[in-house]
Amino acid sequence: MAKSAEQEFVAQPPVPLGVAERIDQDIYRRCLPMIPAFVFLWLGILGLTGFYRAERELSLWLLAIFGGVAVFQLLLAACQAKLYKLSLAAWRLCFFGSIFVNAVVWSALFTACFFEPILSPLQLPVTLATAGLANLGLSNFAPSRWVAQSYTSVLILPAVLVCFSSQAHLAAGAMVVVYWFYSLLILQRFHAEYCSRFDNENDFVQQHSDLQRQNRTDGLTKVFNRRYFDEAIDREWVRGAEEGTWLALLFIDIDFFKKINDTYGHLVGDECLMQAAAIINGAVQPGNDTVARYGGEEFAVLLPNTSPEMAKRIAESIRRQFDLKTFTSGKHALRVTASIGVSAMVPRRTQTPKILIDQADQGVYLAKESGRNNVQLFGADH
Repeated sequence: MAKSAEQEFVAQPPVPLGVAERIDQDIYRRCLPMIPAFVFLWLGILGLTGFYRAERELSLWLLAIFGGVAVFQLLLAACQAKLYKLSLAAWRLCFFGSIFVNAVVWSALFTACFFEPILSPLQLPVTLATAGLANLGLSNFAPSRWVAQSYTSVLILPAVLVCFSSQAHLAAGAMVVVYWFYSLLILQRFHAEYCSRFDNENDFVQQHSDLQRQNRTDGLTKVFNRRYFDEAIDREWVRGAEEGTWLALLFIDIDFFKKINDTYGHLVGDECLMQAAAIINGAVQPGNDTVARYGGEEFAVLLPNTSPEMAKRIAESIRRQFDLKTFTSGKHALRVTASIGVSAMVPRRTQTPKILIDQADQGVYLAKESGRNNVQLFGADH
């Protein structure tokens, strides 16, 4: 089924993601540069310490693990958009799972440096690298405090437990605990800054949406304005020409409106316009048809996929509701009628919407010439 003009207009501005989805995507973008981090760190440590000469097998095993995770993350990056849409749970398992695999393996290496003699040459560089990885994780995972806290704790806390189990490493354990608490404090700041930016972006999107709504809405009647109507009829004309479907237009003119303004004042006239707009809005299909204030006391109703007969029935229904309603404004109770012109045609690429507008306008003229308070169909070209 074809989208309505209003639906298409609303779809044009960028639609904000849900909070959870936005957090996922922000973490993912932040983590992309981190994919080779563990591989490069481990290669750097091996190069600086010469550890690979003494423990070649362990060095290669760790390199294979970090390299394998990096390759998996690169493959995930190639298909992450499709996987995210296909299964959010699977995407999160693959993405966060691979991150925590690296964290667990590195944490085991960091912890082993405190009690395995063969790893003692690595203790200082691995400790410094762990601090760097923790800080990088705090920054990258700041959108989600739970992920950031978990990642930092997995990296650091196992080493704390090992250090506190030995008198020789109590001081080191205390320093790691202090660093862990400091990291959590830093995380609060990072998270607060992210939330502040997130809120500011949401406010901007809301303000943009409100401004767009104001630009396309008539301030008095709250229906679409002439500017939006001109854009909508152009879109529907193109769509109708492509699909070979009917496009109908109603012009609704309030009878003797100048007399209402002159007799009762413009405030009463404005109230009549608002009540008229409510009648018209209630008679059409929300989200499919377009109701606009065309100018002054005239309204336009654009009806996609609507035959001439159906358009005339809709117009007659609107006319009867005008005729039956008592328009009220303060102490005044008025009878207000409308003359309605109807036109419908299957658009052609060689023509413009002006022909449809002219025919509906001619229908209004005939309705007024026929005594007002009636509907006239003018033009029904297939």
